[in-house]
Amino acid sequence: MSKVPLSLTFILALSAIASSTEAPSCNRANGYTVCHNKGVLVDVIQHESEDRLEIDDLDLLAIRENAFKNLTATRLSFMQGNKISVVTRESFRGLDKLERLDLDGNVVPLSASLFAELKQLRSLSLIFNKINGIPRDTFAGLTNLMWLYLGHNDVESIDAGSFSGLSSSLLFLWLNDNKITGIEAGSFARMTELTRLHLENNRLTSVRPGTFRGLHKLDGLFLEQNQLSGVARTDFKGLIGLRLLYLQHNEIADIEPGAFADLGILEQLDLRDNKLSSVDSAMFDGLTSLKKLDLSNNRIGVVDSGAFARLVSLRNVNLANNNLTNVDRKAFGLPLLANLHT
Repeated sequence: MSKVPLSLTFILALSAIASSTEAPSCNRANGYTVCHNKGVLVDVIQHESEDRLEIDDLDLLAIRENAFKNLTATRLSFMQGNKISVVTRESFRGLDKLERLDLDGNVVPLSASLFAELKQLRSLSLIFNKINGIPRDTFAGLTNLMWLYLGHNDVESIDAGSFSGLSSSLLFLWLNDNKITGIEAGSFARMTELTRLHLENNRLTSVRPGTFRGLHKLDGLFLEQNQLSGVARTDFKGLIGLRLLYLQHNEIADIEPGAFADLGILEQLDLRDNKLSSVDSAMFDGLTSLKKLDLSNNRIGVVDSGAFARLVSLRNVNLANNNLTNVDRKAFGLPLLANLHT
């Protein structure tokens, strides 16, 4: 496998260090000595058995290859006071025991196998890194990863190769607060153990068929604050383990009959702050386990007779702030034990 080229910034920084007679600045704290020179982390040595290492407020721009000397730390953070923009796979050598890496608030550019040295990593956070794309095999080699935080970036699309090489061990994925307009079918298909998927506050206008293929263990799907205009029968097909579905604050004006038919154990459905004008008798077919339904702040003026009759587990339904002139529990088919908010 070819090396990822070092950026000009890093080359210049290393050249400056090599030609400089100035000794690196070293700080010792919490059992570690951390040395840096001209914005480059050059050496980290461990003196005591300390699991946590925080490297903050050093104005770091880069991490030199092999800077870490066989550390036993399980948690490493660069979250405050750095702007790291140059790293390679070799930058993370010597961290064989690392389980959690926090790089929030930097500008780390993603590249193939960037984190492959971190075989024990369970949690990786890259929030607020101005990431605009996810190259193929970026997360290859992370065979134990369970939590991946990619929220608050500038990602515009998710492709079928975005998570190629990622182990099926992943349980939680955050892609919230990006600029995602499209997700290619099968992009999450390898994440067979995924339980929570956060896609809130993006720019999705629709869900492509096959987007959530393979996510049979998904428990919570968060799609609020997008620009979805409707819900189709294919959108949530196969999500047989889903209990929580959040669709509030979209532009949903139409829901196809049977759109939720595969969601037999869904317990909470949030559709507030959309553009629904009616509730028809087949809209919620299949939702026999639904306990909480929020339809507030829509434009609903018509509810079909018996529209809620098949929701045998329903305990709370919110119809407040709609255009209903008459609310008839019996005509709507609401279960006797359901609390109605209007």
